Parts: sequence; structure tokens; C-alpha cells
Amino acid sequence: MGNKLYGTVLLKADKILDVLSDGKSKSLQQIATSTGISASTVSKILTTLSHMHYVTKSDTNKRFHLGAKLIQFGQVQTGATDLIELTHLDLDRLQAKIDETIHLSVLENNKAVYVRKMEPQHQNIFMTSKVGIARELYSSGMGKAMLATFDETALAHYLSVTKLVPFTDFTITDEMQLRRSVHQAQLIGYAIDDEEQEKDCFCVATTLCENDQLLGAMSISVPKFRVTPQYRNLIIQELMKAKQRIEGRLSKNK
Repeated sequence: MGNKLYGTVLLKADKILDVLSDGKSKSLQQIATSTGISASTVSKILTTLSHMHYVTKSDTNKRFHLGAKLIQFGQVQTGATDLIELTHLDLDRLQAKIDETIHLSVLENNKAVYVRKMEPQHQNIFMTSKVGIARELYSSGMGKAMLATFDETALAHYLSVTKLVPFTDFTITDEMQLRRSVHQAQLIGYAIDDEEQEKDCFCVATTLCENDQLLGAMSISVPKFRVTPQYRNLIIQELMKAKQRIEGRLSKNK
């Protein structure tokens, strides 16, 4: 006979965290329905989990997603926890303007590691990405934006140890072409992933820096069929506004 488990609230909290582990933000009622736990009990547990930073609640849409503490436990570099809190309201504001998939990532072992993913609220097409997974720098928008912060020595080293394997027919696998793409990102301040990481997906990404030190990157990803010249320009405009707000606040806090 198995040992009797102590702490039914812990077991319920575990169920709630499991429901949120797919990286998609959810409402209180969605969590209650998925776990089979009453909404009132779920609300109380979420309040405690939020206080402990295991769960974060969006101020704009009242939905919940996994918080910084769990990402820290997942061995993503500790700076990610600060970055999530620092950008939280600005990314919520960005999604209110552009209802698409928004990612936040940090640089870890020459890869872009997702530390936050925001699903579109009024769209029915979702990306396969999840919090905690890593993307190659050469094939992703956030990755190329990060590469644009590398000096020549760091970039040359990265290219010497990285095999440029294609993920789609559009992945850049030629070193000189990748260098040109990275140089373009340096000039304009953002990087484009045009179906290079994921088929039928268009992404615009930019970095977040403090005193020329890379903190991470953020991006907006859109199904390719929705990208018109006007919408592309709007995405770039709103993403760069968010970057300016976040980095401006950092400079004021020095």
C-alpha cells in the first residue's frame, strides 16, 4: 500500500501548473474546467502562486501564465526573471496593439531560449513554440537580432562552431548570406525571419539592451498570409516603440 500523500492543496496546485505548462495563457474559468477544481479554489491557489511568482496574471486580460520562478528553476539564466518582470506591462500593451504571437527570449549557450510566450487573443492560428525551448540563432528572428550585437570576433567564433542546418526551404545556410542578414539587422535595429524557422511564419524581432549589454530579445510572429506591406510596417513600428519604452525606462533607472 502506497504512502498517504500530505497536502491536497499542493496536489491541486500541481494540476494548475500542468494546465499552464503548454505556454498558453488561460482564464480562471479555463483553468478550473481543465483541472476539475472549483473556480473559487483555483482562484485562491492562483493568488498564492502569483505571490510566489510561480504564476503571473496579466493586468490587461486577466489571464494567467507560468511565472519567473519556474523559469528560474528550469535553469534558464537568472537574468531572465528580471527581464520578464521588466517587460511584462510593455508586452501586454504591445499585444493590445498587435494581436499576434509575442515571444521574449534570452541568450543561453548560443541559442535563443523562450522565457515568455503570449498567444493571440482573437486569432485561431498558433505557433508550436513553448516557454523553455531553444531556437538556433541563425534561423530565428530573435536569434539574428542577437547575432547583430556580436562583435566580429564573437560572430566568427559562432559561425565556426555552428552548422547551418536548414529547418525550412528558406533557412539561411550560407555563411555570407547570414552575415549580410545580420549586418542588415545592425543597420535597421531589427531582424526578419521570413519562414526561416517555421514554414508559413513571418517574424520581426529586436533586442533589449542596457548600456550596450544584451539582456534578451522580443518578437512578433504572424502567419505569412496575413502580412501586407501596411501590416508589416505597423508591426515594426509597434515593436520598436515597445523597445524604446523598455530601454528608456532602463536608462532612467541607472
